[in-house]
Amino acid sequence: MNIKVIISNVDAVGKTVKKLGYKFEEINEDVIDFKYNSGDAIVVICRHESSAKIPSLTVHHPGNIGNKTMGGEANKLGVAFPRLITSIYREISKIDVNIDKVFEATHHGPTYQTVPVIFAEVGSSEEFWNNEKLVKNLVDAVLRGIERLEETTCDNVILAFGGPHYAHNVSKLAMKSCISHIISKHNISELNSNIIQQALEKTINRIDTILFDSLNQKTREKILSLINSNNISIKSI
Repeated sequence: MNIKVIISNVDAVGKTVKKLGYKFEEINEDVIDFKYNSGDAIVVICRHESSAKIPSLTVHHPGNIGNKTMGGEANKLGVAFPRLITSIYREISKIDVNIDKVFEATHHGPTYQTVPVIFAEVGSSEEFWNNEKLVKNLVDAVLRGIERLEETTCDNVILAFGGPHYAHNVSKLAMKSCISHIISKHNISELNSNIIQQALEKTINRIDTILFDSLNQKTREKILSLINSNNISIKSI
């Protein structure tokens, strides 16, 4: 499988990766709105920003739930690759550094690609974006995750609804299951049948389980009413 790792020349972590001497595909656009669409899958190594500036290593799929966009198109999800993102996350989780390692909910662009896009990010301030040791650890984990893709088992692929943006409950499940899109509680009000069908269909690995994370019964029933499948198990945490 031809998996492309890309960095942006206008991204702080991308600059650190380049300084370290790695040779990856380079773009000159913002990582949330690029048009690069090559290979069988794309892994973007870049910065993660948060107002809290908490140090972290994160992974997520792209997509905009609702009419508000951060790059890409409104009401459109990227293609998920549960086996690949989970393989990468499992390697990131082994990095011997005491910072948060977590799946984020699906958010921001790009959404133009016909192949899966995965983000692997260093957060959440310049101190960490410029930390060559930390960035090198992330890059090497990404490369190991790609290398070990075929040996990564995906007996259970999870599509998650609910929970916070930083999906710690879902992340714990990634040691045994593979993770597809995660629609956080902050975007539940924007859900419609179109987004749910995209979440079910725009994935390389078929969804086995729908997971509700801290959602009330009314919300769960609303989501289930929009799902047309009898071959998916339903679980709540």
